[in-house]
Amino acid sequence: MKPIKYANRINGLEKSALRQLFDKAPHDAINLGLGEIQFPTPKIITDAAIDIIKQGNISYTPNAGLPELQNAIAGYYKIKLNENICVTTGAEEAIFASLFSFINPGDEVLIANPTYIAYKTIIKMLGGIAVEFDLDPESNFELDRDDFINKITLRTKILLLNNPSNPTGRCFSEDEINFMVSKCNEKNILIIVDEIYRDLYIDKKPITLLKKNGKIIVISGLSKSHCMSGWRIGWAVSNNPDLIKPIIISHQYICTCAPYISQVVAISALSAKGIEAQNDVRLKLKTKRDYVLKLFEQFLPDLTILNNTSSPYLFINVKIDDLLLVNELIKNGVIVMPGVIFGSNGKFWFRLNYAIDKKKLAKGIHKIKKIIMLLN
Repeated sequence: MKPIKYANRINGLEKSALRQLFDKAPHDAINLGLGEIQFPTPKIITDAAIDIIKQGNISYTPNAGLPELQNAIAGYYKIKLNENICVTTGAEEAIFASLFSFINPGDEVLIANPTYIAYKTIIKMLGGIAVEFDLDPESNFELDRDDFINKITLRTKILLLNNPSNPTGRCFSEDEINFMVSKCNEKNILIIVDEIYRDLYIDKKPITLLKKNGKIIVISGLSKSHCMSGWRIGWAVSNNPDLIKPIIISHQYICTCAPYISQVVAISALSAKGIEAQNDVRLKLKTKRDYVLKLFEQFLPDLTILNNTSSPYLFINVKIDDLLLVNELIKNGVIVMPGVIFGSNGKFWFRLNYAIDKKKLAKGIHKIKKIIMLLN
């Protein structure tokens, strides 16, 4: 029998480079690569889930999410609730549903170089064209404003941002944000911004783009801030209900609604006690960051490490082939992510996730030192 042909939109698509690297790693490898906070979910969340299970009435919710959760999300952003929020199955579904709702074949979507690896693939799946604008690795990955302007064409439909950035851990400055918003408003470009790392700030909480005027959709969720990656709660929110309306429709047919249990515990996560638990996660991460920076200063003082402002990531310049380095590290039982998979401007850099216990961090960095010395 002849094999069934895949849909054209799947042709050429494979597992992400990140997942392919994980598949090659030994089962007991030290995982400094996955974009997940490797801490337990706070007790306020798990206790609330147990109570819900005991009650037993677990059902569908409205497509846009439980009204109580929508209200909690509106309170988090200090905005008025007005059919302008869609609760989704994680932030990634919010990204997919948002792009699905606005991209037509041939539409161009501006993305940063480097940025989160899934964006380009989702855009391609939907028939769009990803157009990369430069973040300059020679200037701490600041926005190249001339390149940004030059990449805007008559077919540019959307600017898709990740702020704070994965992989760099850096936030755009308010001046950079104002520049991009202004240009998008001039050209009638929709802005979709993924703010999933906003609550993991080091010193000062980044602003949300909801505070800016324009056609703006903000994506976020609880996977990172509350160590709830497996609970799959995200959302899309805007000051303009007309921008969320098609996302609610798309979301209905993608997965009906986010899980009931996760939505109810998300209300607890966004309560005063839940925000306290989230802040504990943030401070714990900050302690991990201080620890890992001291290890690098002690063992690899010549490496250039980008000053992250919000996220569990350090972006580190090694001045050697990052793919070669990462593959050698995997052979030696350490997983980090090569910068080049996030965009060509990430070449010679690697991303390290420090949200892991101290013993594994120390052991991993010892191995990183060993392999870098062998390759130099």
